[in-house]
Amino acid sequence: MSSRGFQGSYYRKPRGRGPYRGFRGSRRPYGRSFTDNSRSYDTNTRSWKRDTPAKVLTEKDIGVTEYISKHEGFNGIIKSRFSDFQVSEINEKGEIAKLTDTSVPEPPDDGQVVEDEDLLLNKYNLEILPMETWDKINDLTLSNGPIFETVKVDVTGKSKEERTKIHDAVKKAFGDSIVGSTVTDDDKKYCTFEKYRKGVRIDNRVKWLWPGEYVHFIVYKENCDTMEAASRIIKSLRLNSSAKTGVIGYAGTKDRRAKTSQWFSLRKMDPRKVAAACRSLQDITVGNFTFSDVHLRLGMLKGNRFRICLRNVTASDEVIDKCCSLLRENGFINYYGLQRFGSRISVPTWQIGLHLLKNNLEAAIKCILKPRPGPLEEALVQYETWGAKAASSKLPYRLDHAVAEGRLIAELAHHPKDFAKALDKVPRNTRLLYVHSYQSLIWNRVVSRRLQTLGPAPQVGDLVSEDSVEEEPLETEDEVPEEESEEKQTKQNVPKKLSKVKILTQEDKESGRYSIFDIVLPLPGHSVVYSPNMKDYYEELLKADGLDLNMKNSNKSYSVCGGYRNAVVRASEVSWRSLRYSEPLEDLLLSDLDLLRGRPAPAHVVDGKYKALLVDMTLPTSCYATMALRELLRVDTSSETQAQQNDYHKADTVKSDANDVSDVAVASDDVDEDGVGAEKRKREGSDDEDVKKVKL
Repeated sequence: MSSRGFQGSYYRKPRGRGPYRGFRGSRRPYGRSFTDNSRSYDTNTRSWKRDTPAKVLTEKDIGVTEYISKHEGFNGIIKSRFSDFQVSEINEKGEIAKLTDTSVPEPPDDGQVVEDEDLLLNKYNLEILPMETWDKINDLTLSNGPIFETVKVDVTGKSKEERTKIHDAVKKAFGDSIVGSTVTDDDKKYCTFEKYRKGVRIDNRVKWLWPGEYVHFIVYKENCDTMEAASRIIKSLRLNSSAKTGVIGYAGTKDRRAKTSQWFSLRKMDPRKVAAACRSLQDITVGNFTFSDVHLRLGMLKGNRFRICLRNVTASDEVIDKCCSLLRENGFINYYGLQRFGSRISVPTWQIGLHLLKNNLEAAIKCILKPRPGPLEEALVQYETWGAKAASSKLPYRLDHAVAEGRLIAELAHHPKDFAKALDKVPRNTRLLYVHSYQSLIWNRVVSRRLQTLGPAPQVGDLVSEDSVEEEPLETEDEVPEEESEEKQTKQNVPKKLSKVKILTQEDKESGRYSIFDIVLPLPGHSVVYSPNMKDYYEELLKADGLDLNMKNSNKSYSVCGGYRNAVVRASEVSWRSLRYSEPLEDLLLSDLDLLRGRPAPAHVVDGKYKALLVDMTLPTSCYATMALRELLRVDTSSETQAQQNDYHKADTVKSDANDVSDVAVASDDVDEDGVGAEKRKREGSDDEDVKKVKL
């Protein structure tokens, strides 16, 4: 048998000597070496373990280096607990999402629906069907013979809404005694009606009586990101997310490590069914049901309200007040935070985006499928070692087509060299996230250079927006079904209308009409105007990566038009207060669910061992609260840096224990060496002897 068992993989004989020998049951890849020297295979747990700590991205790696205000900052731990970070969405009307009611609204009476009042004027609505047709349908209900006729109504050219209204009118008049359906015959559409009889399907469609096509509701979640929450809700409702576009809608994505409240929407879904399906979901609570004729899409929000707790704050109240006041007055640099770039320093998301922009699809796929810890670890190791076909058999159940890695492996197992087709299986939103990550990296580096060289004031050659600033929008996965992706992507790659910008002149600079909060910088793309005073630096950065300012790609999927982003933003409604506490694991902020359940507010412990700072603020869309906190504290916001501080309460315990051990050691030394210590204690007096006894 050939040593090539399948394409792209080495065939391994089950047992025997030679280069393929192994032991029965071994899951350790061999035949090709595994390239990650920081990891080794644990034969006891049958998994890869990390021998050295994994490096994570730092702020410097993503171009985050500058500050706006001049102060020393102070120490405080960000997200010590996920309950320390709470986010409430603000919709386009300015309403803050707050879970206050988990009850389900009462369904409306059929006779109270305004849109169907015309159907109640009389039994036969002549505006919908002529009297002749009504008579024929009525004759069906009276017939008792063995031959059953069918009444056909030609509805060719009518919309679905018009056909639905015909069916509703007939059902209103005759109830279940008449069975209706829509059929196609010789390229014509007909509504057909016949008398109900055994063996004939009954029209079980439920008439939508609620006062809006879409049900809107607030989703409160804990330690769970928005896309995961949406997926779990869809699964509980037993909906097929790939069956149609936009099965579930939301306006923005919220942090995972947080407690958040935001609006979701579903089309013609009874709120009673939504509430029942979500009742068993852990860490997700739904409520505040309303109705609308508008489905929620990404970007349909005004901003977010943040409630944040910083723990183990060591600064005085005077220092805290000064720093918070400067944040409120001067704002912060509108950097893209670390969340935008992933957590792996070996393969950050911007690196994948760069490969896509350069049309190096194979390299992009290798980066996406690089082995890493997690549920896909074994499959990713198999892919690197043996190829896609071997890896496809190791994909966890329900993850084979649920994540980008699973879709890539599944497609490459059948078409190993068709990288474009494999990437097309990945949701467009996910692919664009990689590309936008690279744009974000360039933007971060440019804004840092702009502030370093030209300072925090408007300068000649800066750009200011003359209308609302918009970045390139993303889509949700379920907004682009696979069967429509090519057509829809073509439409979406038509350059959209960007914000209108103005290049500042010397006269504009001297006029005093503009401030640093008006300055915008472009995200690189083929439709933007580049700031004249920073254009050379854009070109330098892009050229170093093998790109140019045009950012056009032969593959239209990765040809980006760009956008604009404010260089500096200012939080609104900023407030703060200090709180002392003694229990490190105690929740110091009340969530929507806590308030709904009547949980008392955490008490201020006057002589508490530790100090916390509670900060409330409102930020515009696409702004990172961690970057505002970075400006406030002047500390690195990376998870690694913050995690190193999170054992502050344990450090106090260890220090106390060490002091106790030291005291015991001193006392022990006093009683050694043939009783010399005992003689010494006698000479030191009875008071000191009592102290020594207590320490012992």
